[in-house]
Amino acid sequence: MTDLSDRLDRIDVKLDKLSEAVSQLARIEERISHQNDNMHQLDAKLSDMESRIRTLELQGSSRGVLLAGIERFGWLAISALVGLAAFFFKK
Repeated sequence: MTDLSDRLDRIDVKLDKLSEAVSQLARIEERISHQNDNMHQLDAKLSDMESRIRTLELQGSSRGVLLAGIERFGWLAISALVGLAAFFFKK
């Protein structure tokens, strides 16, 4: 009888350990799920930032081309004015 009682006690202890392990697995699974949700949110934010950066790069490069053209025109105008001034002062 004591043999059977000891055996039942060991089974009871093992079942307790098993139920504790299952509850820990459930907590770990919940954490992983939460982390996956956070990763998806971070991926969405990163994609949004990447598209915004690309838009800004395109705007910056188009502005750079426009400013380069204006700068060239400005240097041409200044050169022409200096040339005209030199021409008139030469006489």
